[in-house]
Amino acid sequence: MEESAQRPRTRANANRARILDAAMTCFAADPDASMDDVARAAGVVRRTVYGHFPNREALVDGLSDEASAALAEALDHPEPDDPAVALAVGALRTWPVGDRFRMLLSFARKEVGDHRIAELVAPVRTRTVGVVERGRASGRFPAYLPTAVLVGMMEGLTMSVLEQANYGLVRDDGESMALGVLVLAGVPAGRSAEVLDAARRWVAGSTREL
Repeated sequence: MEESAQRPRTRANANRARILDAAMTCFAADPDASMDDVARAAGVVRRTVYGHFPNREALVDGLSDEASAALAEALDHPEPDDPAVALAVGALRTWPVGDRFRMLLSFARKEVGDHRIAELVAPVRTRTVGVVERGRASGRFPAYLPTAVLVGMMEGLTMSVLEQANYGLVRDDGESMALGVLVLAGVPAGRSAEVLDAARRWVAGSTREL
């Protein structure tokens, strides 16, 4: 009895995930895509979509919540003591999330507003502020701009790289973003590649331990 009771929930979760994936594809191709378009792309009936998301606004909110949860999961890992490597690790870890949900930058910004986007990136901002301040306290990063201004510039760079990825001009796994963030932090350009290599090794090592 217990096993059969769990099946509908499992099926419902699978349908919800399928609908969200289809919505990302549909909205990226056509910001005016309808709920019917999403249902067809997900391979479910219209009633199933409305069972999970009663309207378009709820569906967009679902995408936003999914992105927020994915970001939180990406950041839920130990980080290196070296603040420069930690900064690059953060960029490499969050890139897959940004790459998957980058349609939110152009599409959902109009639907939910800049305030909601700011809420989504708040955990990343908090972590980045901490890493930058730690790097400045240790002398690894120069304090040539206020931390809040610098982190804001890093966010702007991240958004710009993701938009370029939308145009097919960025095809890496977050390396471009990581290098840009490192240079903004004050890491010499000639040393940034070395730091990036250390970050790659850290991410690969921590992934194997999971």
